[in-house]
Amino acid sequence: MTMKQETDAPKRDLTNPEYVAELTAGWQTAPVSMIVIEFKGTGDPFFGGSADDRTLGVDGLVRTPGSTIATATFTSIQDAHEAALRVTNRRPGSILGVAPTWR
Repeated sequence: MTMKQETDAPKRDLTNPEYVAELTAGWQTAPVSMIVIEFKGTGDPFFGGSADDRTLGVDGLVRTPGSTIATATFTSIQDAHEAALRVTNRRPGSILGVAPTWR
């Protein structure tokens, strides 16, 4: 499977196939599952920061605060990468990342 890239994606973003390859090269074993997270802002809001990180829902959209849509879970980085490419409600300046689980 060939990975595609959004043309305006940040270098360290799940939509960038080079970043995906770099990320997975550091894994000794493949994760059991993973979720996609949209990172936006900096610093914990409790301490005056503006971070507002959100997960990708099963509907393929980044979940909004208070959303009842379940978070999407992926079993391969390729599936997470493809889902990241299809996100239509991504916020400007955000970075899409992945949170893998090995248990």
